[in-house]
Amino acid sequence: MKRKPVKSASRTFEVLELFRNYRKPLRLNEIYTALNYPQSSTTNLLKSMVIEGYLNYNRTTRTYLPTMQVASLGSWLYGHVASGSDYSSLIDELFQLTDETVVLVTQNDLFIQYMMMRVPDHPHKRPPNRGEMRLMLDATSGMALMSQMRDQEIDKIYRYSNYYELNPDRRITLDDVMRRIRWIRHTGYCYWPEHPVPGIASIAMPLGDSIHGIPLVLGIGGTTERLSRRRAELVELMRTKIAEFHERQRNNAANGDDIETWLDAAE
Repeated sequence: MKRKPVKSASRTFEVLELFRNYRKPLRLNEIYTALNYPQSSTTNLLKSMVIEGYLNYNRTTRTYLPTMQVASLGSWLYGHVASGSDYSSLIDELFQLTDETVVLVTQNDLFIQYMMMRVPDHPHKRPPNRGEMRLMLDATSGMALMSQMRDQEIDKIYRYSNYYELNPDRRITLDDVMRRIRWIRHTGYCYWPEHPVPGIASIAMPLGDSIHGIPLVLGIGGTTERLSRRRAELVELMRTKIAEFHERQRNNAANGDDIETWLDAAE
């Protein structure tokens, strides 16, 4: 049994993601062609999004473009995270030291989701999009997250993922999952070379912190060649920066500037 999203909701988000990728006004035919939608239903969907204020329609050029109302939907959350809890400083510091893609990742049901990131200018990278989701069983960060869970919870995630056929082409056995989990618990991090595509690798480490109870993982990604030869160095840098992050959190709490105070100030 495959879990399917509600079509109308899914298409609304796919339209917005299309604009994120193209970053320019688009005509009706460009939208339904790119998304392989029927023209009639695309027309009705876009009209609804215009009426609700999420798309702007230019009658002169016959093009659509997202409005600032779209940007405002999640801006409060990023402001809370970036301004209030030192996550952006942690990412920036690690980015400056490594010159590799650095990400902050959350759990989202059976998936991981990329929440914050810094991406280098050099070509030795293949970063995800902010907000992109991947199955926990198929992600370095997902394995790092599951290493903090009880075995019964991991078994449930594994069974649900297979039940819903969320990734039938890349299914792995539970024994393989638990073997990887045991290694992560022993070393404190997950290293997964040649994944999710050949030539790419990543290192992920539980941050030991959460946002409203949602656990977080810190990750570094880049080419397998670059990360493999720097693996020990990068792991040590991550451990050091995570320890400094927690020390700052403790100092803030001791000074009365706990996370909730910071979040209130960011509003």
